[in-house]
Amino acid sequence: MEKFEKYPSQQKVVKKLLELGLRIDTNNKIYCKDVEINISSLAKSLNTDRRVITSTIKNILKDEELKKIFINIYPSGPVLTNISNVLGLGVIEIEGLGQKAGILYKIAKILAEENISIRQAYASDPEIDPIPHITIITDKQLEGDLIQLLLKIEGVSKVSLY
Repeated sequence: MEKFEKYPSQQKVVKKLLELGLRIDTNNKIYCKDVEINISSLAKSLNTDRRVITSTIKNILKDEELKKIFINIYPSGPVLTNISNVLGLGVIEIEGLGQKAGILYKIAKILAEENISIRQAYASDPEIDPIPHITIITDKQLEGDLIQLLLKIEGVSKVSLY
């Protein structure tokens, strides 16, 4: 983000690329795995001009460190949050201190003690997300009393179950 401090519109593009796991190829195109992403569509989703996307790509490819990151990034796969109810799965969303070590470990330990299996776990990056959070998809729907156990974890400020 620091490399784009002078270009807030390009910073917005970089955040979106990271959020979606979109990679840039040396051919100046954007991909989701092997599917090419239309630059105009991406620009429209960010309420910006396609030239901003193009200049962001060029700036990334000019910088060796950024180039190594963006030509190798890939999306993490399907997130089951929005379809968890249909699948009979549970969802835990936890907000807290993204820099605090051990939060995910302590969550997993509590779930294991409750005989709840984790199907998916993903955390937002505290460098990108102003409110860092962890989302965990469990093998079954969850009881409300779990909230109190999770709120006892140091660094956790909010717990929601779905």
